[in-house]
Amino acid sequence: MTINSALWLGQDGKKYGPYSEGDVRQWLADGTVAADALAWREGMPEWVPLSHLLAVAASEPPTDVPPAAGGYATAPLSAQPRDRVGLYEAERADFPPPPSLHWGLVLLLGMLTFGIFAIVWPFVQARWVRRIDERSKATVLLGAAFVCWLVGEITYFTGLTSTAGSPGLVAFGGLLLLVFLILYVVAYFAMAGSMRRRFSSAELPLEIGGITLFFFTLYYLQAQLSWLARWRKTGQTVPKASKAVFWVLFFLLTFFFAMLAAIAIPAYQDYVVRAQVTDSMVLATQAETAFSEFYRARHDVPMDNMAAGLVPNTSLTGKYVSSLDVSGGKITVAFNTLRASAVLRDKVLILTPTINAAGISWNCSAQSTVPNRDLPPSCRR
Repeated sequence: MTINSALWLGQDGKKYGPYSEGDVRQWLADGTVAADALAWREGMPEWVPLSHLLAVAASEPPTDVPPAAGGYATAPLSAQPRDRVGLYEAERADFPPPPSLHWGLVLLLGMLTFGIFAIVWPFVQARWVRRIDERSKATVLLGAAFVCWLVGEITYFTGLTSTAGSPGLVAFGGLLLLVFLILYVVAYFAMAGSMRRRFSSAELPLEIGGITLFFFTLYYLQAQLSWLARWRKTGQTVPKASKAVFWVLFFLLTFFFAMLAAIAIPAYQDYVVRAQVTDSMVLATQAETAFSEFYRARHDVPMDNMAAGLVPNTSLTGKYVSSLDVSGGKITVAFNTLRASAVLRDKVLILTPTINAAGISWNCSAQSTVPNRDLPPSCRR
């Protein structure tokens, strides 16, 4: 192929080539290049439609006149040679290599590193997007998102595990975690927008679904980047980037975890309630001891906490017990704290003594509003 016989094709202010006349004629014949596509060869003063260039022999001698700036941007190519290395070789070479790690491997590495890799990799993606779009703010958004996540996690669990409980810290931590999710998703939509704008000049079939991106952010965008990495290397655009596989996995995992939750959640709730009732019995045992000593000394039952030698009922509290009241010949344990299980909250456990010659034994009375299965064995009716 001599220089003078080489053809150049133009689109969107850029030129592509050179190509041999035989290749271009073949592309024109099979429809991969439009007849009105602009074309130029060495020695021509301006760009002309491809059909005119191939049908009419140049009558002027070569003059080595370069193409006029922007002269080939007046009419875009209406068709492109899909899956051909040639036509977009120059444009593909201009693109920085995308991070091509398979999304499944990204997921696996995230699990093996306990989430550390999943924190680092979004910044790798954002850094590449920054190379194709200098205006991209994805890195800043991700940085702000992870700061909110870190501070939110610390604040939330500090408020949750503090001795007295701190609803304000819990609420503030939860708000920061919500801000993290918003910033994280916005960062990925910003990256997707930059990619669409950058690759629209190549008229690639880059299809980034908004709903899929919202739910699968890191992994879905990585599938798009792997697809672009293959296109940059081979020029091929089929098959398309993975999308349906995410929804298949999503529904399979949702079903699996729903089955586990249906089994595990009730069992865990029962365990929590039993543990909290058992913990409250430590306070109840103190009251039982004071009650018994009062009876042995006076052969009577105490009328209130003070008579039994205990602090006032609202001062005798615990993590799950809001008050313990000695009155009317019985002990009433109330569960009304923020840390108490929802099953126990606003409920009471009533303990009544059985007095005989051998001493005092304690039983849960029939008035107890705590579910029988959640009571310690000694209290069950």
